[in-house]
Amino acid sequence: MLIAGLSGISFISSAEPYLAVKNNLPCAACHSNPNGGGLRNDFGRIYGQSVLPAKASALDTTELAKINQYFTLGANARFNANFQKTDEKENNTSRSFEVASTQLYLNIKMPETGLSFYLDQQVAPGSAINREAFVIYQFDDQDFIKAGKLYLPYGLRIEDDSAFIRQASGMNFDNSDNGVEYGLNFADSDINFYMANGTSQASNNDNSFLYGIRAEHRFSSFRIGTTALLNDGDRQTQMLNLYGGAQWGNVTFLAEVDYIKLETLTDEDIGQLASLAEINFQWRPGWNIKLTAEYFDPDNGISENEQSRYSLIGEYTPLSNIQLRFGVRVKQDIPQKPQQNHDLAFIQSHFYF
Repeated sequence: MLIAGLSGISFISSAEPYLAVKNNLPCAACHSNPNGGGLRNDFGRIYGQSVLPAKASALDTTELAKINQYFTLGANARFNANFQKTDEKENNTSRSFEVASTQLYLNIKMPETGLSFYLDQQVAPGSAINREAFVIYQFDDQDFIKAGKLYLPYGLRIEDDSAFIRQASGMNFDNSDNGVEYGLNFADSDINFYMANGTSQASNNDNSFLYGIRAEHRFSSFRIGTTALLNDGDRQTQMLNLYGGAQWGNVTFLAEVDYIKLETLTDEDIGQLASLAEINFQWRPGWNIKLTAEYFDPDNGISENEQSRYSLIGEYTPLSNIQLRFGVRVKQDIPQKPQQNHDLAFIQSHFYF
């Protein structure tokens, strides 16, 4: 049975890092937000309309998105059908249709100032949720500084929030924070420095903040980057990752490894390890086949508690601004947690501009 938006799986981002790697471009080449995701700029809209699909439509989304030269709109909407089967003895299957997510984006440029106001608002499902709202100033050399509610740059900004590397780190599209960020953009490198509350914007302790740095360098056919983060709260969290991507013909590789050190209530430290490897094969216009393998060790002081997950996904973009995604996921946990051992199948329709 075909599925999508399975229980515990979130497809709410518009970012696809493999496209940046494939074209040897930074995220800022396609998105208004220099860190990627959300509203597309003119180049991103042209790419999504003319290059990504099997057939380009006559609709000019660049004109649709622009109210005028200073106001730009955008949207993402994802609708899912899903099926899931677990290892539980009873009630081990579930089926559903759902609105996975709907986002509206707005960017307002202040004429001749370098200032912009950016808004990312989720309008469905449920009540409206503000995901990002910040002011950004871009210097003449494309360096920038921004402040407000924002997603902190961390590793690969992959589309799947349920991936181990995004769940374990908490750096996903359900978890923005109030803070400031400074970005340095060079010809082949990007460096981001940031400081935030470290409390998912819910509260603030003036004596405890989150500090982070992310750096990436692009070579001719591959890139490599790293992120270091310290959340100096009541229970300190330290995170370090190494990530990269490479292009070979029609095949694009992505990989990330995260080490997380958590301080517990008893002042003991727990070490966690999460990783992802992804292969994308664009075998013909409009088609991409994605294969992923994931690993997660929630406590390296305990043996035989590791988790793994494998996915095979097909992405078909038959026409500009419409994409269909379908595939299967297999997650393996310890036998004592049958609800965490499950097989998923899904189908998803995605509208974007």
